Amino acid sequence: MRRLLLTAFGEAAKVVRLDTTAAQPLSSDDLLIRMEAAPINRSDFMLIEGKYGVRPSFPYNLGSEGVGKVVAAGERGRSLEGKRVLILPTYEQGTWAEETIVDRKNVVEVSDTADPVQLAMLGINPATAYLLLKQYTHLMPGDWIGQTAANAAMGQYIIQLAKLAGLKTLNVVRRPEAADAVRTFGGDVVVLQGDGLKQDIEAALGSNRLSIAFDTVGGEPIGTLLQFVRDGGIGVGYGLQSGVFPRINPVDMYFRSLSFHGFWLINWIRNAPRHELKWTYQHLASLVAEGKLFAEVQKTYTLDQFQNAIADAQSAERSGKIVFRF
Repeated sequence: MRRLLLTAFGEAAKVVRLDTTAAQPLSSDDLLIRMEAAPINRSDFMLIEGKYGVRPSFPYNLGSEGVGKVVAAGERGRSLEGKRVLILPTYEQGTWAEETIVDRKNVVEVSDTADPVQLAMLGINPATAYLLLKQYTHLMPGDWIGQTAANAAMGQYIIQLAKLAGLKTLNVVRRPEAADAVRTFGGDVVVLQGDGLKQDIEAALGSNRLSIAFDTVGGEPIGTLLQFVRDGGIGVGYGLQSGVFPRINPVDMYFRSLSFHGFWLINWIRNAPRHELKWTYQHLASLVAEGKLFAEVQKTYTLDQFQNAIADAQSAERSGKIVFRF
């Protein structure tokens, strides 16, 4: 079977190679999965560059999430043979591969009729969006939430799940064309990051206040957004695209009792009860099957085209996800 391997930490174009390996024997808990689709995420590049919370030994089979069909199984996984499964992003197996061996504890059975490309993206972003909305505060219909980088796939998922819950979204983006895109997929209010951000948020919200704010950028924008979170409210960071730690005014933290949390999905995957993992992912998969949860996909590639896929996924101007299709 063919797969993409990481040979060392560094620039993806230089340290990722296409490899062919013979099939390995299966242990009693192993599943052999023929991959259908697997996305490329920002976290994959962080891992490749040696900047992620997971630091594998080399060579390492790349790809953090995806979906496929179980074509063979060890003794304890026979009930899953022939089933479509979502591979959880535990980083114990790779998904940028034609076939991959996965421990049965790292999969969840999902719909056999939904679009596999959309299902393949469930492991990280939709699960993160769902948990951000559920874990930190009790949100009620009509409440406002705020987020940075709202045009990214995560932003799309947050907006979709918020609308299903009756929540209002204030969305910060960096470019006017990104603002148009966010309005198209349902953002209630969109404001541009920059010198006028505070005034634009103030004009957009009026007397309303945010219950919670989500950030994946770092630096100034989340600090500004937190000024409009209600007293005792919450901020959550799940990424750091700028490389700059969030600049939060101590006045907001001390005198208004705001709290700021860091979120990493893998901690939830490691610690959540199995029934909670299964329910969450199958619930999200049902929303995909109903057409209520999706992300824009710019292009799909084969493994042979991995260099073009990597280049496209790293482009700041792309308008959707890049996905390997098998």
